[in-house]
Amino acid sequence: MERHTGLIPRNFVLNHGVHFRIVLRKLSFGSDYKSDFFFLTKSSIDWSAVFIEIEKPQSKFFRDKSNELHSDFQKAIHQIKTWQSWLSDSGNAAGFLSSISDIRVPRQMANHPTDFKFILVHGRRSEIENNDQRKQLIKSYQSENIKIISFDSLIEGIPLNYPLNIAVRKNEFLDIFGDTVHDGSIFSAIDPSKLRVSSAVQKRLEEGSKSPQHLVECNGEYVDAWILAAQKVRIHN
Repeated sequence: MERHTGLIPRNFVLNHGVHFRIVLRKLSFGSDYKSDFFFLTKSSIDWSAVFIEIEKPQSKFFRDKSNELHSDFQKAIHQIKTWQSWLSDSGNAAGFLSSISDIRVPRQMANHPTDFKFILVHGRRSEIENNDQRKQLIKSYQSENIKIISFDSLIEGIPLNYPLNIAVRKNEFLDIFGDTVHDGSIFSAIDPSKLRVSSAVQKRLEEGSKSPQHLVECNGEYVDAWILAAQKVRIHN
């Protein structure tokens, strides 16, 4: 999935798309929690913070020849509900949002509301598609903030999904992987000294963006943010 980011689900994406086209891998929060993937998305007035948990394709929804929930699904949905419960505490939510404040920009939207959303990718559709009782039971675990999808849905979404960059938080740095950054505005919105990229991306930055969208003010003049960033970004391994 990290090599084929079209597989990453886009449920809950708002009208401005996946923020910076960046998806964070293995994002830790709280003392015990870690999501497989995470992204921010925003509209003009609010944010959604989207946590993605991906189980194995062979994970079961139900026990064999039964409409009783399988322990695979029970454990997975319990994890999602535990995350949701932890983030429902205002102190925990504020602490988490503070931990991602460097990418939750522009600053003028820092105090805009953020909804926490959760996507569980679990099992195969064939297990439930021809059984109305099973479909309704799984649907009962969904809400406006929780979406449950099968691996089949990921494959169907590929033609509609634009590419993303996978990134990892490492201490104060954000490591962005890939030899192309799909949203160059990140280099003018975030302190580039906190970004680590590939050598290919740094070389591309040295050429400049040649776009007025990426101009920033420096010493009373407007300069290309990419050229400035090329001098400050670091190279990851």
